[in-house]
Amino acid sequence: MQRLELPLWPGRPPFAAGPHADDVPVIEAYLPAPGVSTGHGMLAFPGGGYSFLSEKSGRQYGEWFAARGIAVFVVKFRLGSRGYDLRAKCADAYTALALVRVQAPEWGLDRQRIGVIGTSAGGHLAGVMCTGAGRSLLLQEGVGEVADIAQRPDFGVFCYGVLTLTEPLAHRETRSNFLGGWQEDAAIRQAFSPIDAVHDGCPRAFVWHTAEDTEVAAEHSWLFARRLNDAGVPCELHLYQKGAHALGLARDEGLYWADDCLRWITR
Repeated sequence: MQRLELPLWPGRPPFAAGPHADDVPVIEAYLPAPGVSTGHGMLAFPGGGYSFLSEKSGRQYGEWFAARGIAVFVVKFRLGSRGYDLRAKCADAYTALALVRVQAPEWGLDRQRIGVIGTSAGGHLAGVMCTGAGRSLLLQEGVGEVADIAQRPDFGVFCYGVLTLTEPLAHRETRSNFLGGWQEDAAIRQAFSPIDAVHDGCPRAFVWHTAEDTEVAAEHSWLFARRLNDAGVPCELHLYQKGAHALGLARDEGLYWADDCLRWITR
């Protein structure tokens, strides 16, 4: 496995607010050895409520999946806790997808096999990309001028994701950190809720959650999966009886979702 760090923007990022390290988004790439590579890759959006980026759903995913042939690109996007709203996050996410696709052949990857894996709040960002949620506001706010927001991933993996910003299910930390000054606007909350943006053009999805999760209710995942199914989008849902929030790979808990996910990606 090879690990690289790649700059996301060539100069000062759009919507920049400060000079600190957290203000400069990067990609941490985990590339499988040529002999084990499947040609698939995925952007990883870590959890952390858009307040911080969890190692459990960033580096640990990268090391595990890369060892099994899936390249992982951990996107260290800008955070609400640093004053960044939906504009910076979406610009970072869409630009990361474009960058990985451009360089995919250099890494032995198929440009048409680049997906996303999002965890908790990162699942929300993955859902925005897979459904195109909120695209009209992103265009209005100039995000479409700095990033290609019409592109979509080739598949989506959702790990106990925040998939609606509306009541009664909304995770309020995620919502406030993503929406910023728009957080009290009910129409914007709904516009950026992936559950409400599902359509028949969404990419296939792998979704998992635990019924005991009290931080982000399992309804986020099974409602999202039902909407995908109703739209005719291929979807695999795993709902485990036991387990709290923020489990990451969950190997110690005996939840082998990652093995099923690996099979699903490469089938």
